[in-house]
Amino acid sequence: MVPTSTKPGSHQDDLPDDDTTPKARSAGAKRLAPDFDENTSQGSYSPSKRSRSTTSQGSRTSSPSKPNILRSLQYPIRNKSLDGTNLPNHARQLVRQVRRFADGFETVPQELRASLEETSTEDLDLAQNVVYTPDSERARFGNDLAIREVACICRQARGCQQRNENEAAWNSHVHGPILSLVGELSCHRSEIGSTNVTTSRLNPRFKPAVELTQPPLSGKVIDFVFFLEPSVVIERAFGDLLWETNHGHDFNHTLNGPIANRPIAISMETKREGEGQATGRAQLEIWVAAHFNGLQEIARDGAEELPFLPLLLTQGPVWSLLFANRQREGQAWVTIIYEKVTLGDVTTPSGVFKVVSSLLLLMHWAQTDFRPWFERMCTASAA
Repeated sequence: MVPTSTKPGSHQDDLPDDDTTPKARSAGAKRLAPDFDENTSQGSYSPSKRSRSTTSQGSRTSSPSKPNILRSLQYPIRNKSLDGTNLPNHARQLVRQVRRFADGFETVPQELRASLEETSTEDLDLAQNVVYTPDSERARFGNDLAIREVACICRQARGCQQRNENEAAWNSHVHGPILSLVGELSCHRSEIGSTNVTTSRLNPRFKPAVELTQPPLSGKVIDFVFFLEPSVVIERAFGDLLWETNHGHDFNHTLNGPIANRPIAISMETKREGEGQATGRAQLEIWVAAHFNGLQEIARDGAEELPFLPLLLTQGPVWSLLFANRQREGQAWVTIIYEKVTLGDVTTPSGVFKVVSSLLLLMHWAQTDFRPWFERMCTASAA
């Protein structure tokens, strides 16, 4: 049950949009795909057929931050509030637990409570009901944070904030180290990994299709992903995937060789403080639309039960969480973006505990929900 007493923290905000659709692949055999030029719209994805949109050279820019580009997608994105009444049944428990962590409940190890109250007197959230015990839900997801680790994250985040650092510096000094730390704390550390994907590009086959009068979408992607380490089932299915010239087999919707056999589960976009909120959301939406296109190709007949995908967005020290789902509206596929939970501000100890607890929960979801779904789809496709 979610406590009804005064909450240690609060969450509220809002964000924009993006989409695509599926295409089937024949089971088993390796096949050659045509070459695609990443800088054109060739291969943009649509559900009933692969839609190829063209545009004249030197027309408008294709920056995904522009609302008119997002509105031009052939298969739309809808934004909905994360109010619990409009969520798929399988997503409600995940959202409920994320909100508890974002509000601070059961995020601080019981044995650290006293020392934190002494050293962090200005962090009022720590004075609330924030502790957890060894038999709590939080303890199931991974090991405890140490005070020195919390202090290091806060110090680095405050430094980036004071220097007005750019996105790359935040990734290097704050976001990347947090993801690495969470990976070590998680009870699923050998099964779920994370990596920086800023140098990757979307596979043009899975880019959202745009109207013929619009320029092609940019191939720019996001910053970090969590992925599944291959199991026996995943390794077996990998060899049966579509073979793409100059790329090879790939479970994902990106051109990223190092994780080609590691299915992406959770995606994250980062922006510097005070800038890029709308741009970051747009990039996430284009990205997740392409992600669903790839998952629908793998799922084939199981596309009606696509997973509810978490999307992380940071702006400087503040971490937020959105969710995405792909479903039918009539004959068309629509991507739904559910907005959003503010997880915490990592310039404060309480914010670090909230963010780390939420990330551990998401890694648990990736292992216990996303992996079974993905392996089931792989098995069904091979049958």
